[in-house]
Amino acid sequence: MLVKYSESKKQIAMGLLSMVKEFDTIEVVQLVLGRFSKKNRQIYLERRNGTYIGIVMIILEEDCLVIERMAFIANEETVFNENEIIRSLKSIYPDRRIMGSLKTSAIIERFEMGQVNED
Repeated sequence: MLVKYSESKKQIAMGLLSMVKEFDTIEVVQLVLGRFSKKNRQIYLERRNGTYIGIVMIILEEDCLVIERMAFIANEETVFNENEIIRSLKSIYPDRRIMGSLKTSAIIERFEMGQVNED
């Protein structure tokens, strides 16, 4: 289940963001949190069985949603969990096309191919 980021979940978000290799210092993590606190940029936390297992950062455009980055705790970075986040975002934003950034385009492509195979 996706939970929208709030200030009360800052420590959780910081811990999940620290899983991203490029976010190697606390300063970088805080910078990223600040950057995604703007109106068209949002952060969601993935919660499963009472535990936060992942984070997704999105950019909302007029007719689409760009998944900027996803990160998971150890042993939770699976195609299933990635797809669950995308399905949740599709239900939250049904009128927006979901696209990937350079870092997430392969995840989106794999999801879309799976949707074709399910039809």
